[in-house]
Amino acid sequence: MLNPRDIKLSKKLAQLVVEAGEAGIPEIKPAIEAILVGRSAADRKAFLKSFLKAATREIHKVTLTVESAAVLSQDVLDQLVAHFNEGRARPLEVIRKTNPSLIAGMRVRLGDSVYDASLSHNLQTLASRIR
Repeated sequence: MLNPRDIKLSKKLAQLVVEAGEAGIPEIKPAIEAILVGRSAADRKAFLKSFLKAATREIHKVTLTVESAAVLSQDVLDQLVAHFNEGRARPLEVIRKTNPSLIAGMRVRLGDSVYDASLSHNLQTLASRIR
């Protein structure tokens, strides 16, 4: 099990990796290697798991996933991106997905937040209220 200091360190490293992007990996890799030197295999594994979890969370914070039942027009997508980019220092990475199982509408994910305005979600909500 990691101590709180190592958890904080893994989170900070994850933030740095996401901020630096691919270009920063050569600089951060030696830092991670130095942190792992002299640790047991279990401690190295725990630290790397914590780092991976933190990095995944950081990546999700800067990734806007737009899932729609049909292909969205570029204007609609641009408006969504502009809305979610508002007040951010760095632009969001955008992932577009078409998911016919939504029936109609869309689902937008940014970090831990999910905004679901799909017909399938509304039907599921209605069905759960009826039961």
